[in-house]
Amino acid sequence: MTEAIARFFSQVLSYIYAVIPNFGVAIIILTVLLKLVTYPLNQKHLESNKRMQELNPEMQRIRQKYKNDKEKQNQAILEFMQKNKINPMAGCLPLLVQLPILYGIFRMLRETNVFLSETINTFLIPSLEFVDLAISPNQFQGDLVQQIIYYSFPVLSGASTYIYQKLSMTDPNQKMMLYMMPALFIFISFSFPAGLIIYWITNNLLTLGQHYLIINMDKKKNEKTVKTEAAQKAKSKSLKAKKGDKGER
Repeated sequence: MTEAIARFFSQVLSYIYAVIPNFGVAIIILTVLLKLVTYPLNQKHLESNKRMQELNPEMQRIRQKYKNDKEKQNQAILEFMQKNKINPMAGCLPLLVQLPILYGIFRMLRETNVFLSETINTFLIPSLEFVDLAISPNQFQGDLVQQIIYYSFPVLSGASTYIYQKLSMTDPNQKMMLYMMPALFIFISFSFPAGLIIYWITNNLLTLGQHYLIINMDKKKNEKTVKTEAAQKAKSKSLKAKKGDKGER
């Protein structure tokens, strides 16, 4: 199945490359297209995370209240989640659906010699044969400038993962993961092809953009609600004042 997915995305990438003959840019465009297709799933996942963040303080109070009785604690949390219509799987299912896609992309960019045509030039700057995106930072043996660029990819991968983790974290008790996950991604990225790391960085940045979009939409919605409530209160006071004037007459 993953091979079929990898071959499908290799064809899509080949079409993009035929229009824009730059492997790095083609990977970024492919990532954007994928993000647009999976937008509804990502939206559901991010909204679920945001909801969990909002209700987490109350859940922490429940855990503290029943810290000596795990059975009552679990029951109270379950009741609280049912009352607030929280479905823990709502945030996980979108990710599970996207896993085959992610692995297909991973395999295609890791095995470019298998899935991509030899006519595709995998260098970041083809005319200078500068930074081959088909090889990993660990594999590169060459000049210092390119070495610095190769090493910057894993660092950017870890930094973007850290920022995303920090914004999407729903449980403060998992704070250790905030540092462990980015560190892990930095470590493993050194063995990944640079093209795959570019895909991961771009994907993280697009997810962050979608996250901020949700926050701004909610902020505007709340501001609109506050203005509406204020207008209704002002109107109610005005009506009461008019009634009071009529009563005096």
